[in-house]
Amino acid sequence: MLPNRRQLLTGATVAALATPAFTTGAAAAPSKTAFNTAGIDAALANLVRDGAVGVTTSVVGPGGTYLSAAGKRDLQKDSARPQDRARIASITKAMIAVLVMQRIEAGQWTLRTTIDQVTPGLYPGHGGVTVAQLMNHTSGMPDGIYSLLPDREWYTWTVQDLEAAVVPYHSEQELVELSRRLPWEFEPGTGWSYSNVGYVVLSMMLEAATGSRIQDVVRDRVFKPAKMQQSRLEESTLVRGRYLLPYGNFQAGLAPLPLVNPSIFSGAGGVYATAEDITDFTGALMTGRLLRKDLVDAMATPVGAAQQARYGYGLYLINGPCRTAAGTPEVLIGHDGAGFGTRAVSFTTRDASRRMALAYTGRSYVEEGPDPDAAMNAALIAGFRATCPTSAPTTPASGKGPASGGAGSLRL
Repeated sequence: MLPNRRQLLTGATVAALATPAFTTGAAAAPSKTAFNTAGIDAALANLVRDGAVGVTTSVVGPGGTYLSAAGKRDLQKDSARPQDRARIASITKAMIAVLVMQRIEAGQWTLRTTIDQVTPGLYPGHGGVTVAQLMNHTSGMPDGIYSLLPDREWYTWTVQDLEAAVVPYHSEQELVELSRRLPWEFEPGTGWSYSNVGYVVLSMMLEAATGSRIQDVVRDRVFKPAKMQQSRLEESTLVRGRYLLPYGNFQAGLAPLPLVNPSIFSGAGGVYATAEDITDFTGALMTGRLLRKDLVDAMATPVGAAQQARYGYGLYLINGPCRTAAGTPEVLIGHDGAGFGTRAVSFTTRDASRRMALAYTGRSYVEEGPDPDAAMNAALIAGFRATCPTSAPTTPASGKGPASGGAGSLRL
């Protein structure tokens, strides 16, 4: 049985914060902001107090961008810095969906383009599944990646169990073959089930269509135009540059995971990036620098069976802590990521005027005890509340804050 991700908070406020367990990193000052950042740093300190080892964040609002960090990059070395990279896991899916939509914008594919039209024979018996169904998880494709993990309760896993799955190199073809051994979940289009392998298949389709590795395609067509200078889709245990070392909190205690191989997720979750790069990505996407407006709107619009999860194409929707001028809860657009030893989250308003990204290490693999996820959600609330328009009051403490989006059914 796999553990479920903690849902994004409903109706919680940022509580009084205690002293962090580790040294708090100094906040950067990349530009002057017109919003109060004290609550953001307090929320990061609380996140470290509640079990995170290191955390970085980028908050964009009136007047500019605020970068901050807390805790340790590596418990044996130094403190986290705002420009440290982290594994952002499933936030990668939004970038792969952008690549698919770029082909649609160019007239090379449509939302009805099928697996067999691009990669014939890749998934026998299910070659009629469309890119739309893969992007919004309505294909019914099983997620064979989970068969690499121990077949017992997740809170009994050890660091050795995870290393057995995440250290070896896994080819995209291997991940698809693992999935092909499992029964299909449901008739395509009739249900919703989150599938990492669906995005591995999309990556293979993009590679076949472009003649390039997915690492190079995302670099050239997403990272470069979005000016994400510190981002890479990694493909080995070697991670270039400074990054937050993944840690897991197991029953036996806190342990590092220094040799995570992102190939286990490929285009479903292999990107490392700084928090600032992630807010640069959502800014570029929402303002039309990566796709034209109607295709961005399509990415942020749940359709069919995906409406139950509020999941569009590589993005999902949550209710933010602020209200619109009309008094209705604002809608935020983004994705979260759950990696081995890491968690990340990224959301934005549709006009990109307010956006936030956060990543932390020290993920919990215990059934009971401190879990940093609640504090991560409190930090998300703090960031968006700090940037609320003055004409749009925040929701009261008893009201609803961010609610779970489409990725809330999985935790890895």
